[in-house]
Amino acid sequence: MNLPAAQSDFAGPIGQVATRAVQVGFINNTPFRAIFTFGSYNPLDQDGLPTNFGQRRIEGNTATAVVAAPCRKTFSIGGEELIRLIDQNRNNPQINITDERALVEGVFFSSAPLGDPLEAEPTEGTAQGINLLNGVDFTCARKDITDTTGAGLLTFTFEEDPAAPGGFRIDYAFLPP
Repeated sequence: MNLPAAQSDFAGPIGQVATRAVQVGFINNTPFRAIFTFGSYNPLDQDGLPTNFGQRRIEGNTATAVVAAPCRKTFSIGGEELIRLIDQNRNNPQINITDERALVEGVFFSSAPLGDPLEAEPTEGTAQGINLLNGVDFTCARKDITDTTGAGLLTFTFEEDPAAPGGFRIDYAFLPP
């Protein structure tokens, strides 16, 4: 039997829709500020908007609080398609770009001080964007039938890597429920 991966919505026994979510956290193991956009989307949904995205500037050697991200087919950090979808729909009232300078492909790493014109520029290098697939790289499956959402944790770690294009890489791990 071939079943599709758990996605965005679950309709309970009384027809109430509950959005499935995966928990997401970011760890910056570099001494530099990481600047990026992340989010989820369904690449085959021609009418969908990537409204569930966030933008971050994470200082060096720090981590973020965990946030819930709606489950879609693809979860991306700085992926070309995610950035294109956001940019293409920027005039839609549902698209809320909070940090124009973080709307970049991949992840930028900067050592410029806060307030400097280069604070969001890749003064130290870049990491290539990453796209993860629901059902392959992570899952939003419930632990049991009474749960209305998945409970797994996706963690992304930014690392310096002289062998990687741009000098940095993104590692990820998925901890299932």
